[in-house]
Amino acid sequence: MKNFTTVFNFRVLIVFVLTSITYYLCLTYNFYLKNDYNIISIAIVFPLVFCITSAFQKRQSALRYFSEVRSNLVGIMEYFYSLKKMKDSERLDLKALLIDISNMNVKYLSKKDKGIGINDIRIKLAALHDIILKSNFDENLYRGIMQTKQELSRCIENLSSLKNHNTPKSLRAYCLLFIYIFPFIYVPGILGDTNVSDMQHNVLIYVLCILISFVLVALYNIQDFIENPFDNEGLDDIKMDDYFMDKKEL
Repeated sequence: MKNFTTVFNFRVLIVFVLTSITYYLCLTYNFYLKNDYNIISIAIVFPLVFCITSAFQKRQSALRYFSEVRSNLVGIMEYFYSLKKMKDSERLDLKALLIDISNMNVKYLSKKDKGIGINDIRIKLAALHDIILKSNFDENLYRGIMQTKQELSRCIENLSSLKNHNTPKSLRAYCLLFIYIFPFIYVPGILGDTNVSDMQHNVLIYVLCILISFVLVALYNIQDFIENPFDNEGLDDIKMDDYFMDKKEL
């Protein structure tokens, strides 16, 4: 049932109230319109589809960057395994550092620890860079591990950018505003097109008006849920707990 009830929130209530008030006023004062419903596509559907597509692409990009973060961390550890002179204690410290980078990144994105910021992760990456510089890699291995480390930093920075920069707020605000205004346009239009007076048809028209309102605001709510794929509030959010790393993986 959660799949069906998750789209219900205060926005649905507002739209239902606006639609009901408009419907009542139109019947009371015999106010009808002749509308061209292409305005729905131009004013609401197209911007909503753009926002939903943008949010979905953001989620898919985040999944790719998460996978690359984990694979790069494992790759860096494998490079260090090739150093025969590396002490076991140093190898354990390196494992702990790599695990910290991974888990701090997850906590930062999901806000499970509000004390962690992107600068804290950058400090850990700088410490990793220093360890690489002090290690005795030959030229080929050094070039490979530095490239892997750069890829790791790039993925973490990209995830931070995805977290902090959403779909344009002005466009989403416009969509929501027009969803609230739209009952005043399409309700008198539907009544004008049908032009019926018996109670049974009036009830059906009212249900149709409510359904149109619900579809539009539900689409907006879906976009709002997938806008932040890291907060685990939407049904389609990234399962952040799956990206915590432990020593067994390294």
